[in-house]
Amino acid sequence: MFVGFLTTGQLGTLKDSLTWAETHAFRSISIAVSPGNSFLNIAEVLSDPAQVRTVLKDSKTKVSAIGFYGNPIHQDPPTRKANKDYFMQVVEACHRLEVPVATGWIGMYPGSVEENVREFSREWPDIVKKAEELGVKIAIENCMGNMAYRPDIWEKLFEALPSDNLGLELDPSHLIFQLMDAVEIADKFGDKIFHTHMKDGQMLWKRISQYGINSGGTHLHRLPGFGDLNWAQFISVLKKHNYDYALSIEHEDPYFGYNEGLVIARKFLDRFIPDT
Repeated sequence: MFVGFLTTGQLGTLKDSLTWAETHAFRSISIAVSPGNSFLNIAEVLSDPAQVRTVLKDSKTKVSAIGFYGNPIHQDPPTRKANKDYFMQVVEACHRLEVPVATGWIGMYPGSVEENVREFSREWPDIVKKAEELGVKIAIENCMGNMAYRPDIWEKLFEALPSDNLGLELDPSHLIFQLMDAVEIADKFGDKIFHTHMKDGQMLWKRISQYGINSGGTHLHRLPGFGDLNWAQFISVLKKHNYDYALSIEHEDPYFGYNEGLVIARKFLDRFIPDT
């Protein structure tokens, strides 16, 4: 395992970001993109990947994943098609840049879980087939912004579309916010974890005790070590299942600046990783 972080260009250009990461002892970055994104323009990568490949080759810091957190099962057909097509382009860009993992969201369709699984079954076989053909893993984040936010839904998705190339980008904070046992769930789905978001979660129990769990403002995104997760147990479960890839920090902690927060989180996570 090695420590990295998620970026959308907060540190400047791709070259700037890789340089900063290497200077501050990060082994990887993961990149979130969207259509028209200038930090990593997917259309330009597909038309001429050589320039980006050169930037990546010149850095000791690797790109662990490229992700699109959009909605390929959107209720509006043109929006759905655009999101699906773009995700497939991200998969191909991963292949051309030799990035082994594409991350993202399943999406969300208004309706029941069963209706969401139905729409998933209509659109996602094409995406997964492309990933299989190109040798790219797809890791779905368990964020509540998309349908794949809890374990029973993951089981339905994996049953509807079984593939060795479809798995999880596990973010323990989103389980904590649902009052779930993130360690136990990581253990149950350990073989499906292809990428991670290293983010802690802090439940604000004083507010909950006064206003209830549905009042809003009941939790905070925190850097690793500043929330409620037992990180020694969580990392142990990853090791148990032979996860040997990026521990990618997603920094949304309100109390720390972007740069300083990443360094603090790296120093915390480094204690779990042998010197190399």
